[in-house]
Amino acid sequence: MASFKSNPVFYSILVVIGVIAVGEGWCIFDRSKAAKKSQAVLVQKRRELAALESVEPFPSEANKAAVEADLLRTQAALATMHEELKGRGPMAEELRNAKVPSEPTDIFFDITNFVEKTRAKAKEAEVKIKADERFGFSAYANAGPDRDLIPQVFRQRQVAQYLIESLFAAHPAEMVSFQRERPLTKAQIALIASGQPLPPVVRDGSGTDADLFEIDPRISARVPGFVSATAFRMTFLGETESLRTLLNKLAAFELPLVVRSVEVEPASGVTAVNAPAPSASEANSLSAIFGNVAATPASSTEPVKPKPLVEKVLSKFTVTVELIDLVPSTPSEATPTS
Repeated sequence: MASFKSNPVFYSILVVIGVIAVGEGWCIFDRSKAAKKSQAVLVQKRRELAALESVEPFPSEANKAAVEADLLRTQAALATMHEELKGRGPMAEELRNAKVPSEPTDIFFDITNFVEKTRAKAKEAEVKIKADERFGFSAYANAGPDRDLIPQVFRQRQVAQYLIESLFAAHPAEMVSFQRERPLTKAQIALIASGQPLPPVVRDGSGTDADLFEIDPRISARVPGFVSATAFRMTFLGETESLRTLLNKLAAFELPLVVRSVEVEPASGVTAVNAPAPSASEANSLSAIFGNVAATPASSTEPVKPKPLVEKVLSKFTVTVELIDLVPSTPSEATPTS
């Protein structure tokens, strides 16, 4: 203590140096501890890196080749689908190459000519139709559609011609009606493309409304942004053979038409062949009452024809079909190629 008092400055410097030495020692210890921890982490990371380097990185050349081959197969399938949806045969060629009328007057005369020719074909095929039948185009009996609707209506007319001619070739007894979907304006098409619902249709009560129908969305082939469709509905009386012939014709896929529904109901009181009415004596005979086979009267020289086990009864068929179109993809949706 005496020496401290005699040399306070010297001893104070020694104390400060001691404190600094202790602090430096602590810092060295702490840094050493952190360095050891970092060294352990570094060793672990080097082990992980070595493990990753030993594994073949993804994608490998084999995986890349498999993906490219799968892409080529998918593109080929898509191209085949596009080609099939163009249809085949002369009608498909006519549908693709037909010149769309540019003026309402032009399509008016086109529809009028179609109606007249189709009525003549119905008479030739012995198919009963209404006297004023216009085959789904009554709205254009006096004038053509608006310019905005011309392309759609013209295509509907082309498809209607194919469907009705196919129906006549199946030899039904009567064509009850032919209906098509209401054509859409550009504004309505834009609403559908954006995923918004269309406003409800207001019917004016005119006879043209009977030519139009709305397909049930549950049976439609439409997929917004991918598949577009135009629906048609035919109602006719005939035997089952007529329906079978019509469906086989549509299955040939001359046009990309897909049958969405077939409804069948009996045509009450209508038979394919009307038998002559029995005479009064025959109606009152025992065979008519009890169903027994009576002997041929002596005055009759014609044998009694046996009644067929199954009568050819006509049925009422309603067939709904859709014309399928693939929606073209936009450049942003197309698959990038390198």
